[in-house]
Amino acid sequence: MDRGRPAADDRLGVAATEEGRRLVIDYSGPNVAKQMHVGHLRTTIIGASLARVFGFLGAEVIRANHLGDWGTQFGMLIQYIDEHPESPWHTAELDHHTSAVSALDALYKAARAQFDAEPEFAERARGRVVALQAGDAATVARWREIVAESEKAFGVIYERLGVLLTPDDYLRESFYNDQLAETVTELVDKGVAVDSAGAVVVWFSKRHGESAG
Repeated sequence: MDRGRPAADDRLGVAATEEGRRLVIDYSGPNVAKQMHVGHLRTTIIGASLARVFGFLGAEVIRANHLGDWGTQFGMLIQYIDEHPESPWHTAELDHHTSAVSALDALYKAARAQFDAEPEFAERARGRVVALQAGDAATVARWREIVAESEKAFGVIYERLGVLLTPDDYLRESFYNDQLAETVTELVDKGVAVDSAGAVVVWFSKRHGESAG
């Protein structure tokens, strides 16, 4: 600290020692359509604190919030929502005590139960996963609604916590969808990924076939 600088200095004598440095801070990464838990909140606060400190010290801080917005669960949820239009989940349809992610979380749990209990629904849900990955317009539109409503709900929590995150800081799992085929091909060609019961997997154990990731 420079003791010769006045107390009125807005930096209080703290030098910008991190100028020219770029830092990526990984935040909570909550799952779309699911409520955040204490683990998400902890990493959010730690990330926000680091971002503020290094930003004040002059670093270029990139806030990265990786949202889970892709996978089989969205086929289940979208199919369930379409088959139960009477179930409210948009923010505008809910009372102020219920967030969109709370409503969507409840619908997902109901969808999961039906998926496990009814093979016919499970088959329809799997079809929606394929439709989503293939870019089916109606399925993608519903998925985008779910993502948007979830982001609104997350934003309310971040604002309440004083966390400086905006939608521009979100990088979703779906970002990588069009890169997956090339990545899988490369892993197979290198022998890292192998076929197992009709699926392409990467084994992480020392002994092949012991456990899968």
